[in-house]
Amino acid sequence: MDRGGTFACPECGNELALKGNSAGRQIRCGWCETWVEIPFLPRAVVRRARFSRGRRPRWVVWAWGGIAILTVLTVMFGANRVIRDRSRHRIEQRLAGLMARAEAAESEGRFGEAVAAIQEAVRAGSQLRDGQSERLQARDRLVRRAAEAEIESAARAEPAVAVAVYKGLLSRAWRDGALEGLEETLRDRLERTRRQWAETDLAAAKQAVAAGQPNEALTICERLMGTTESLDAPAQEPLQAETNAIVADLIEQRGVVFKPPTGEFTLGSPASYQATLERLFEPVLRQHGYVPRRAGSRWSELWDTRGPYHVSAQVVERQLGSYLNSGNRLSSLSFDVGLNRGEATVWRSGPLLARTQPSIPSLSAFTSSRLMMDKNRRIEAERLLYDDARSQLDERLNANLRKLPDLRLVTFGPSGTASP
Repeated sequence: MDRGGTFACPECGNELALKGNSAGRQIRCGWCETWVEIPFLPRAVVRRARFSRGRRPRWVVWAWGGIAILTVLTVMFGANRVIRDRSRHRIEQRLAGLMARAEAAESEGRFGEAVAAIQEAVRAGSQLRDGQSERLQARDRLVRRAAEAEIESAARAEPAVAVAVYKGLLSRAWRDGALEGLEETLRDRLERTRRQWAETDLAAAKQAVAAGQPNEALTICERLMGTTESLDAPAQEPLQAETNAIVADLIEQRGVVFKPPTGEFTLGSPASYQATLERLFEPVLRQHGYVPRRAGSRWSELWDTRGPYHVSAQVVERQLGSYLNSGNRLSSLSFDVGLNRGEATVWRSGPLLARTQPSIPSLSAFTSSRLMMDKNRRIEAERLLYDDARSQLDERLNANLRKLPDLRLVTFGPSGTASP
C-alpha cells in the first residue's frame, strides 16, 4: 500500500521523501545516486482519550479521600470536645463537693478537716483556669485559721504536746506564706512553754526524790536538761544548776558503777560478763533504791568520781574432761560477784559454780548424737557446751539477786562492814 513519509539513505544519510511509493520498491538517492529500497513505514496511530467502564478519574479518588479524612478529623475533634466537656463537668462536680465539705467543717470548727478538703480542691482544680485564685485564697484563709486554732489548743495541752505543736508550726511557717506573721508569736509561746515545762519537771524531780524514787527523779532530770538547752541563758542557768545539784546528790548517795570482771577466761570475756551483770543487776538495783550508771548519760563522770557503790566480779573458766567421750571439752565456770561500798561488802554471791550438763536440754537429738560421735575437737561444739554452763550461771545469779538489800536498810558497823 502506498503511503507518504521520509527515511534516511543508508549510504549517506540523506533524507528521502516518499510520495506515493510503496514499500519494497527502489528509488535513487538524490545525493549519492545509490538505489535504495523503500522500507516499511508503520502508520502513525492517533490515540483518543477514553475511560474504561470500571475506572474513575484520579481527581475523583483524591476528592473522596480528602472528604474521608476531613470526616474522620471532624469526628475526632467532636469526640475530644465531648470528652473534655465531660471531664470538666466531673471536675466541677468534685470541686463543688470539696468546697462544700470545707465550708461545713470550718463552720463546725474542724479546721484540720477543712484544710484537707480545700487543699484537695486546689490540687483537683489545677486543671481548670477559672476559679483557682479564689480556691487558693480560701485555702490560705483556712490554713491560717487552723494554725491559730492549734496555737490556742496547745496553750491548754501538756507541755510536751505544746512544744511539739509550736515546733511543727514554726517549721511550716518557713514554707507556707499563709502563716506569715505568726513566727514571732510561735517563738514566744515556745520559749514560755519550755520554761514552764522545765520548772514543772524540776518540781517533779524534787518530789520524786522526797518520795524515795531516785531513778524516776533522774529520768526527769535528763529530760529537764534537754528542755533547758533551748532556753535563753538567763532562764537556762538557774534551772540547770538546780538540776545538776539534784543529780549530784543522787549519785553521791546511791550511784553504782560496774567494774570490768577479772579472772581467767576461755571462751568468755570481761565484756560478755559485764553485759550480763548490767542486764541482770540494773533492774534489781533500781528496785532497791540504787542508781546504776546509765549508758551515754551526761553525768557519767560523776558516777566514776563520786559513785559510792560498785559491782565487781571474779571469773574462773576452765575446760576439763570430754563430753560423752567425744573430742570436745566440757566447760567449768566459777563466778564470784559482789556489791561493795568502798572496801566494805554490801552483798556477795558466790562463788557460783556451773558445769556443762551431761544432757543439754536446749540441744536437739540430732545435734546431741553428732556431738557424742564426733572424735574431733571443734570450736562450734565447745561453744555449745560453754553456753550451757553460762546459762546455768546466769540462772543462779538471778536467783541470788533476790537477796540484794534495799539501800535504806544498809548500815555499816565499826569495822566498815555493811550489813542489812
